[in-house]
Amino acid sequence: MSRLVSRILLSISLFPLAGVLYVFVVVAGEFALRGTSGYRVRETELFLCSDVFTWLFIAAYWFILWRSSVRWSSRRVVSTAISVPAAVMVGVVIAAIAAGIVPTGGDWSFGAFVGGVVAILLWLIATVLLWRETAAERAQRLTASSRSTVACPTCGYNLTGLSEARCPECGSRFTLDELIALQPKAEVEIE
Repeated sequence: MSRLVSRILLSISLFPLAGVLYVFVVVAGEFALRGTSGYRVRETELFLCSDVFTWLFIAAYWFILWRSSVRWSSRRVVSTAISVPAAVMVGVVIAAIAAGIVPTGGDWSFGAFVGGVVAILLWLIATVLLWRETAAERAQRLTASSRSTVACPTCGYNLTGLSEARCPECGSRFTLDELIALQPKAEVEIE
């Protein structure tokens, strides 16, 4: 099994693991706080606590899983850091809307649940978009590999072995002369 396939399978297993953790934190928190005298367990606080623990778990799992396949530039690091408060702000707005849609007598428990889940999912989507390989990075990776490759100048798709000068990824068509002329030049080392 290739490394990419195993990472994809592990990514898929993230969602059931995160769901189990979410439920566990809510149930464990309710049982732990139930015995405390004078404290009424508030579902909103339990959902917020579960949101935070689940997000920390997902972020650690996701980062450990994909960190070696991402080319970390300063732009990617900053964008990833900015995606956290952006996802939280959208989650808060969604929580307010959800709390208004389902009247719970002033309790934001449903809104906290929905807003937390939305924030986590938005952050995951943002990281997928921010961490994906650009066409230039793909072309660099392909030309740096030991075998000679021909990459699509438009999207960076590996065209090696194809019988026509049309990219199956983006649909761009080239003549052979254009395709050869648009390939990144290999750096020549002078001894």
